[in-house]
Amino acid sequence: MASASRLRANELFAQVFVFVTTRGNGMNIRTIFQNENHEWRSGWRIVAMVAVLGVVGVAVNVGWKALGLPGRKAGGPWMFLLFATLITGLALGGIILLLRYFENRGLDAISMPFSARAWKEAGTGALLGAMPICLLVGLALVVGYGSITTGNLVMSALLPALLPTLLALFLLAAWEEFVLRGYLLRQLSIGFNPMTAVVITGALFGLMHSGNPGANWEGLLYTFVGGVLMALLVIRSGSLWLVIGYHFGWNAAAYNLFGLELSGLEGDTSIFVGTLSGADWLTGGSYGFEASVPAVVFEILVLSIALRVIKQKASEPFLQQGL
Repeated sequence: MASASRLRANELFAQVFVFVTTRGNGMNIRTIFQNENHEWRSGWRIVAMVAVLGVVGVAVNVGWKALGLPGRKAGGPWMFLLFATLITGLALGGIILLLRYFENRGLDAISMPFSARAWKEAGTGALLGAMPICLLVGLALVVGYGSITTGNLVMSALLPALLPTLLALFLLAAWEEFVLRGYLLRQLSIGFNPMTAVVITGALFGLMHSGNPGANWEGLLYTFVGGVLMALLVIRSGSLWLVIGYHFGWNAAAYNLFGLELSGLEGDTSIFVGTLSGADWLTGGSYGFEASVPAVVFEILVLSIALRVIKQKASEPFLQQGL
């Protein structure tokens, strides 16, 4: 008797669901969420990503405070590495789950497969990323608006601090890249077109740095330009690892090699200590060298050459449309 009643209830629910989702007039509300191939629309995939990253951010921060852990600056390099590991690992896990659920794909869908060549591509990218920084420092020394001294830490104290900081910078660079120029670039390219995706992710990359100490419009504009070029590099090369390496190489060369102020943050674990003085257009002012004209010129130069030299090899054919 109970099973018969349950069956009638299920049939009634099914009829109500069909009526509601078609509004009783043939318009299927499900098309708002899915396309004609019954695939979730990219907009909802992006909403899901924002939700997942929001949960990750809240969980890490609440857990961090509940455990009474010090801030990443006060806690030193190893605490910085712990924070980077948690936020990057959980976010990457969330992106993997989204790719599996919505597309039944792995990280190859965002040009980030864990393959034998991944480290080679990341290493190549790191060398590319260090180039604009080295050119900038060289110019500052030649022209006379910069100076370099050895760091305050002796080598025996520097190495234990340098290693966790480098690892943390790599993880955080990877986090920004697989979110922005990995998952988000893919979904925006599907929903709109690749060029729109390139501009939007570049703008978001700039806005993500707006809360940094000393942020100014020049720094955010030049960060946007860098974000656009890095997105084009992902599309051109078909490798997110290359751009992860570039991002890491830029940060590591500035922060850990030359001790330059990075996005308003002073480098306190570096082999050398670089100082820039002069007009804001040369030094970047309160935001640091990333808001300087030489920095953006050298970045455009290096990435433009890379875009011309690297052979077209996109892993996702649709990314070529509209470029």
